[in-house]
Amino acid sequence: MNWVKVLNFIDGIFPFEEKDLRLGTLYKIKGEELPFRYIQYSHLRSLDKKTFCFKHHQLKEYTFNDLSRVEREATPEEVRIYNLIKEHVNEIADKTTQSYYN
Repeated sequence: MNWVKVLNFIDGIFPFEEKDLRLGTLYKIKGEELPFRYIQYSHLRSLDKKTFCFKHHQLKEYTFNDLSRVEREATPEEVRIYNLIKEHVNEIADKTTQSYYN
């Protein structure tokens, strides 16, 4: 049995809700190999629209108005890999930013 299909089916039945999110927790986003940390910028929230922000180290960031692209919380193995590559990814992001401004 293909577990990915089963998990996708379950995700479709029980969509992620705002109350399930915890600041600082890693979540898997559809179309991304590695998880993203849930962060929230208060200046992006408006009275009529909710904003959810996710960041992968200093390299990439997503901002959503709903949680349809959030699949699930990251597994322990995904968290381990995220933490292992942290220094390297941030170093790449710093070099990219420096070369952009030079």
